[in-house]
Amino acid sequence: MKKYRSVWVLIISMFFMASAYTMLIPFLPLYLLELGVSQARVHLWTGLVFSSAFFVAGIMGPVWGKMADTRGKKRMAVRAAFLIGCSYFLGGIVHNEWQLLGMRIFQGFANGLVAASMAIISSTVEEKALGTYLGFAQTSIILGGICGPFMGGVLSHLIGMRDSFFVAALFLWLVTAAIVIFVREPAHAPWKTSQEGSIVDDLRYARSNRLMFEFLMAYFVLQGTIMMIQPVVTLYIGELQHSMSNVAVTAGTIMSCGGIAGALTTTFWGRLGQKKGYYRAICMTISGAGLGMLIQSIPDSIFWFGVCQAMVSCFIVGANPSLNAALVKCTPESFRGRAFGLSNTAQQMGSMIGPLLSAGITEFMPIYMVYILAGIVLLYLAWRMYQAHLHSVSL
Repeated sequence: MKKYRSVWVLIISMFFMASAYTMLIPFLPLYLLELGVSQARVHLWTGLVFSSAFFVAGIMGPVWGKMADTRGKKRMAVRAAFLIGCSYFLGGIVHNEWQLLGMRIFQGFANGLVAASMAIISSTVEEKALGTYLGFAQTSIILGGICGPFMGGVLSHLIGMRDSFFVAALFLWLVTAAIVIFVREPAHAPWKTSQEGSIVDDLRYARSNRLMFEFLMAYFVLQGTIMMIQPVVTLYIGELQHSMSNVAVTAGTIMSCGGIAGALTTTFWGRLGQKKGYYRAICMTISGAGLGMLIQSIPDSIFWFGVCQAMVSCFIVGANPSLNAALVKCTPESFRGRAFGLSNTAQQMGSMIGPLLSAGITEFMPIYMVYILAGIVLLYLAWRMYQAHLHSVSL
């Protein structure tokens, strides 16, 4: 549909963004070794390199969100795509771990492409189709996450890890050009407050808007729970197969199959939210993912673990599109950029906290306890969202 051309360009752009990210970031520990970091220190530097970007992105989220509402969402999308491309280019010319850390900090500063894109989509698409198109956007990110590691492995083999960064930079600069040429941003009236929309005032508004605050907490808890699991998946699979031999291949296969299962069900959850209510979809997806994670702590074979992983993926991918659609419905249109900026901050902070919790748990308890705690947290979150639904307008 011609009037949704901007939406489809952004959806495709998010696929390339996710592909560029996942074709490089999972391999950063290998790149650190290539840069000369010792085996004994690679875990420390991996933690620093990963968490630094999340921390800075979390701080900058409200700033970029405010600028999206005051200076234009398209402008912020172009800014983010171009600067993220620059960060990948810098990643290809670094020579030591400190420079790589600086690159990741800059990448966290540049973050905001998904938030700006979601804000444009939510302002362009008619309300009756919002859940479906946000589902398409989430599917594109998932598919990018599936294709990225495969492309990264092939490129690393063919041209080396360093040159792969330049390919990722090219992806993002092509995305920048596509957004500049093809994306049109709907006009809107500026959102006003007694303090002319200062960042502090934005935070106060978010806190006073009970629904919005509940959704931001859900973003934080959901992302933190996901990131609790990610650092231990490979180690847990190694325990289940009683060997670390070829564990990377096994883990990659299981995660890819789970990603495919999730991609196939994302639009279903978006349509369910449109027809039955976004709160219902949120509660169903989060509780289903929680139950799946609890079950994942039980299997004693790789096959059943993979089945459980597919089940978790089928549910958990439906949470974000429903949360995004519900967030749109409880905020003014001209506050959209800030709303998605704050949701981005909540997710980035969850991404930073999750691995720290996982490390603390595995220091004193078996790995399966991470899955048990993650399942309990998600079930509690689903109950909180259900309670919020009982005291809110219908969503």
